[in-house]
Amino acid sequence: MPLQMPPVQVARSRAEERPARTVERVLGGPAGPRGRSWHERVTLVPGGHGPGRPGPADQEERDKARARLPLPGPRRVVVLGCTSGAGQTVTTLLVARLLASLRGERVGVLDLNPGEGSLVRRAKSGVVGSVHDLLGGMSPAGPGLELISGGEGRAGARGLDEGDFGRIGDLLAQRYAISLVDPGASAVGRVLAIADQLVLVAPASSDAPRAVSMTREWLETHDHRGLAANAIMVLNGVSGRSMADVESAEAIVVGRCRAIVRVPWEDQLGDQDGPCAGTAPLRLRARQALTALTGVLVSGLAAGAEVPR
Repeated sequence: MPLQMPPVQVARSRAEERPARTVERVLGGPAGPRGRSWHERVTLVPGGHGPGRPGPADQEERDKARARLPLPGPRRVVVLGCTSGAGQTVTTLLVARLLASLRGERVGVLDLNPGEGSLVRRAKSGVVGSVHDLLGGMSPAGPGLELISGGEGRAGARGLDEGDFGRIGDLLAQRYAISLVDPGASAVGRVLAIADQLVLVAPASSDAPRAVSMTREWLETHDHRGLAANAIMVLNGVSGRSMADVESAEAIVVGRCRAIVRVPWEDQLGDQDGPCAGTAPLRLRARQALTALTGVLVSGLAAGAEVPR
């Protein structure tokens, strides 16, 4: 049984909000050969409270430092919600903004999940073109966040074939050191074929355990075991009331993914002019959780290991 590491505690400074509950837990990945030290099989994220451990400000700085680690090559990240309303789009957008800010480089986001609550509509700015513009050749730009719209109807991403998605993967790698993809249901299978990293997102609700279990089963059935084994699991909207559901969902992926990140409940993420629209800053607890997620994401990408397919 993989060793489960103690949680990383993220709490407030005295001048800020109430202490945050556990935000991040990094767990053992798929079990390696027997006889290996647990130090070789478990990824550790330092931090937390207690003797000899840094405080929350130090931990956030460590998370930022991990988010700035150099990469051995371009990496493409697919963010996949295990069920509707999981927070797939919000997570994609906020992590992409953090990456662009912390790394000081161009970060691309491909929005293939059209509709009223699409990433492009929530962001309200930063769109540089459509997926067809990307395929046709887009002019280079400076550092910052670039949003690429999937478009609507037959002229949108639905009209693309397998070859087009292969080219999209190559073009994203040529243009961005890190790119993220927010896929709709019809695009999931094709974008997973070009992914270097998978982030799974589930809501902190009674739906989470079943949704997580079904998503993992689908990934394994469709030959994405490597991505699933190296995935980061995000539980969104964690609170004291939802803790039993969160722990039930986590039990399904313990030892079967690279990390678990808990993002606390945050009312303002649903606000029309909140952080997703870029007109309000993230509050302390959400900022710390998403910074931790960004650090875990980049530290894994920086390791440079090829994803087993």
